[in-house]
Amino acid sequence: MLKLLIAEDVKTVRDTLVCSIPWQQLGISLLGAAENGEEALAWLEREEADLLLTDIGMPRMNGLELIAEVKARQPETRCIILSGLNEFEHARQAVKLQVLDYVLKPIDPDEIERVVSNAAGQLLKEREGRREAAFALQSAKEKLPNLLDELPPEEWAGSLKKKKLAEQALRYMKNHFTRGDLSVSDVAEAIGLSDKYLNLVVKEVTGQTITQWIIRLRMEEAARLLEDPMIKIYELCERIGYADQDYFRESFKKQYGLTPTEFRNRFL
Repeated sequence: MLKLLIAEDVKTVRDTLVCSIPWQQLGISLLGAAENGEEALAWLEREEADLLLTDIGMPRMNGLELIAEVKARQPETRCIILSGLNEFEHARQAVKLQVLDYVLKPIDPDEIERVVSNAAGQLLKEREGRREAAFALQSAKEKLPNLLDELPPEEWAGSLKKKKLAEQALRYMKNHFTRGDLSVSDVAEAIGLSDKYLNLVVKEVTGQTITQWIIRLRMEEAARLLEDPMIKIYELCERIGYADQDYFRESFKKQYGLTPTEFRNRFL
């Protein structure tokens, strides 16, 4: 059950919100109703809330200030604004703070119920999306184990000499895959073998060619970087050695079954 906290300085409005909404039927556990932003913030330090329903015009700390503090401390908390101040500036700031919805006074219990229900549904959908993304990533890792740590030499095919050559090649690729111009020739030259022979050895021992390994390493690193929403796609491409964003998107979708943006959204 999702937890919701109310912040409203007007007692009659506060009491109406507490008593007139069938919170339990909405799948909501009402933590309580704070009289101002400071009290609400102190409450949230004791217990996290999934949803915050707050007035804007409150003494000591207004609703926008409260939301900014909550976002800094508990970024997963989703916020809904309740106010009679129908002003563009408030709406603009609310958008910046990623507020889910904006409800005007005088309050209508049916409208509050609709907005909170929609917010709860959106929050649950986001959480399910993150779970699916985590499952997809784990499944991909299981299908494509992480190099030598998850691919013990005793499970490899081929002779001991070939295993050692493949291990050298893999270690070289792991250390240099972010180079955009990394090629089979570079790996072969580092090991001291011909391109064709080393590629055959790596394929025989690991089941993948050198080119496939380079792509795989880049995609695994891309998946890791996509979990950070502050890293832009073009920055990510630069970090893993891709100059063409469209080619990167195609490679990533082929690897994980999702576009980079779809994959990232599962973690937001």
